[in-house]
Amino acid sequence: MSDAMSYVCVQFWMLVFVIHGGLSLRDVRLVAPGAAPRGARVLMRCLYSLEQEQLYSVKWYRGDREFCRYSPRDVPPLKVFHIPGIDVLKSETDAERLTISHATRTADGKYTCEVSADAPSFQTAQVHAVMRVVDLPASGPELHGVRPRYRAGARLRAECVLRASLPAANLSFYINSEPAQAQHVWQRVEVGADKLLTAYSTIAFVVQKHHFQDNRLKLRCTAIIYSIYIQSTEKSAAEEREKTRPTSETKLHEAIVFPIHRLPETGESHSIHRLPETGESHSIHRLPRPVSHTPYTACPRPVSHTPYTASRDR
Repeated sequence: MSDAMSYVCVQFWMLVFVIHGGLSLRDVRLVAPGAAPRGARVLMRCLYSLEQEQLYSVKWYRGDREFCRYSPRDVPPLKVFHIPGIDVLKSETDAERLTISHATRTADGKYTCEVSADAPSFQTAQVHAVMRVVDLPASGPELHGVRPRYRAGARLRAECVLRASLPAANLSFYINSEPAQAQHVWQRVEVGADKLLTAYSTIAFVVQKHHFQDNRLKLRCTAIIYSIYIQSTEKSAAEEREKTRPTSETKLHEAIVFPIHRLPETGESHSIHRLPETGESHSIHRLPRPVSHTPYTACPRPVSHTPYTASRDR
């Protein structure tokens, strides 16, 4: 077949497609929550435009298994095919809406809405969405290890914990509202006996002067689970300034002066008598010189028990 004949055939079938309403089913989209808390009511909407055509059916699938169908020509128009863990609320389900009475872990997964137009086109379109079912934690994140004060150069180490959720929360640290650097943070997850997960995040860094704003450092931990859970906890620490040390006073060393009474210089030998050591303070006494009457005042020095005689020869 020549290129000219091929072009004519394509144009012919396009014209037939338009005449039979091939372009009438359009703007098909599925509006569904990205995540839902376990036990919550879930609403999904399958939106479309038929223009001049009539609706033939709307089918709902969980994975590759059909569990709900709406056909306006049938009586009743709504049919539900039971899947354990997915309970369709019939009073709130119609040609556009699908309502699940309470989300279970079985309801987690991929959903498909299939829309079909009636004769003559019977055109069909499918759209998909994924919904996650979440076990929310009973309490918010906890922040441990932040001291009341830090000084520049000190090491800060803290841990953030969010307990018992599914999936595990994504924990992020912020220092004064700025995201912490990735190399300072590490994560771990523990599995509990009930299969729920506890997330841990640890941060460690050396505090710098610029970390203090108005003399305070603020550390925040934020826990996020999809788009349905976001909680934060924050602690702050004051800047510890170095204390100014006062200038030490000059120490005065006192001289110890012992009173000495000298004998007059007459050329004779004299003796120096020491008192026995009894635990009390004693002084050495010599005969006073005629020219000196006032003795020096000072604490005495302990002396030996044994007296001795010192002589001088002129």
